[in-house]
Amino acid sequence: MDGLSLIIPAYNEAGTVFRTASETARVLGELGLEHEIILVDDGSSDDTALEIERAAREFESITPVLLPENRGKGNALKRGFQTSGKELVCFLDADLDLHPSQINNLLQRMEDTDADIVIGSKRHPESKLRYPSVRKLYSTVYYLLIWLLFRLPIKDTQTGIKLFRREALTRAFPRMVSKKYALDLELMVVANRMGYRITEAPITLSFQRSYGRIKWVDIRWIIVDTMAIFYRLHFLKYYDSPLKPVVPEEPRISIVIPTREVGQVVEECLRRCHELNYSNFDIKLIPDSPAVVELDPAGSAVIASGPVGPAVKRNMGAADSDADIIAFIDADAWPDFNWLKNVVPYFQDENVAAVGGPAVTPANDSRREQASGMVYSASMVSGSTTYRYTSHALREVDDHPTCNLLVRRSDFDAVGGFTREFWPGEDTVLCLKLTRELGKRILYVPNVTVNHHRRAVFKPHMKQVYSYAKHRGFFVRKFPETSRRFQYFVPTLFVLAVAAGLVASVFSQVTLCIYLSVIGLYLLLAAFSSVKSLDILTNLLVFPGIIVTHITYGVGFLRGLTARRMKEQ
Repeated sequence: MDGLSLIIPAYNEAGTVFRTASETARVLGELGLEHEIILVDDGSSDDTALEIERAAREFESITPVLLPENRGKGNALKRGFQTSGKELVCFLDADLDLHPSQINNLLQRMEDTDADIVIGSKRHPESKLRYPSVRKLYSTVYYLLIWLLFRLPIKDTQTGIKLFRREALTRAFPRMVSKKYALDLELMVVANRMGYRITEAPITLSFQRSYGRIKWVDIRWIIVDTMAIFYRLHFLKYYDSPLKPVVPEEPRISIVIPTREVGQVVEECLRRCHELNYSNFDIKLIPDSPAVVELDPAGSAVIASGPVGPAVKRNMGAADSDADIIAFIDADAWPDFNWLKNVVPYFQDENVAAVGGPAVTPANDSRREQASGMVYSASMVSGSTTYRYTSHALREVDDHPTCNLLVRRSDFDAVGGFTREFWPGEDTVLCLKLTRELGKRILYVPNVTVNHHRRAVFKPHMKQVYSYAKHRGFFVRKFPETSRRFQYFVPTLFVLAVAAGLVASVFSQVTLCIYLSVIGLYLLLAAFSSVKSLDILTNLLVFPGIIVTHITYGVGFLRGLTARRMKEQ
């Protein structure tokens, strides 16, 4: 039997986690199996981290992973897996509802069936369960939902003990989006989609608490995440993306962050960059004025640029770097833990000049900021470019925003970097040069992710939309190759049609009826598109957000289309 990595995620389990660690170390020691125990504290607010450190001092086989903030069980399991190194990997909940002695049953089941994944199942006929009736009801209802949506070859996805061959997780984790509520389900969906053999094993479950930790808000988000997995699987075909495995070589990467001043969002971006799962990188922070900032990676620098635009700042950062890849990110965004690790394999293809990915709205943004992100991600607003705001399937693109764009240094230099006279829109010009002048490719890779704070609806959001639209309208004449596309004209046509229809309706009752019917249909579609969350108040913001975005973009696009020139940055 190969060695075993046991990963135990814990959140606010100060009263239990040391006992869990002790029991687990004892059980695995008695099995005589080469093993390691990874205890992950998911940013607990109690003394869980201290108890994990105490367990690590007590037992040589325990490795602690202490995360600075709570980001969900899924994220904790991923981070634990990245720390592990054995060929078999087991997940076990920290609450002792499932005793670690049951690990041996899963190991035996894997050996007997030659399965790739063995999961403990509450619905196995030999399972012995002692837990509240309400939890049994939740489990049954959720099983029926899962069966209807996914038709998996298993009857339970949520039980907190699972055993994997390492290869299955190595290939599945990069495709996964869920970090909190539906990690178990998404993992099974992805593994099944990739053809791994999954089997179930009976478990003995003894509920340790007098009350459960699942609240109604958790159930709500479980449903949201479940439906999101269904959408990604069947509509976006996201899990079919041919994602490349991580390569051991780490080319030098410079992260370039332009900003006017160093504030809270910039400090968040820097902190997340320092935490990246990558060793060979530096940071180039480009504020207007000199700033005292701690930048840990060797080669990092703060470069005061004066009051110039982002394109000039990005060029200055690139010029100060000797890296193989330049990673551009906005100051109000922050990268996913594996941002750089996931992008490197795609630059092995010399014909790839740049790679971008989704810029998703952070989960802790305000309701108005969340609504802004949902407006952008609506098909009624972004059309074929919704992949910029949510995770879609891997694809080749010819235009991608610099809030999340990584460019091969040699290709960046070959086209002369960014042109200074455009902002926003400098990214469109750069991409156009890379694809048309150099004949290179730009890839959208869904797991090359950043989190991008949004401008809150309505006024800040509208101001940003107007600026985007004005430059896109101007680019229709100046750079028609990537800007003269029908979807960019639609909001302007809509605004003109609304204005013309309003005037025409004054003179004809029939025209008025037709006009009101068309407007009613539009509002109905907008209302349908605005249902992006189970939070009703957020949806009530998204609905008018879609409408004002169409009007604002339509007016801004028309203004740019008729402009003789754009003001320099």
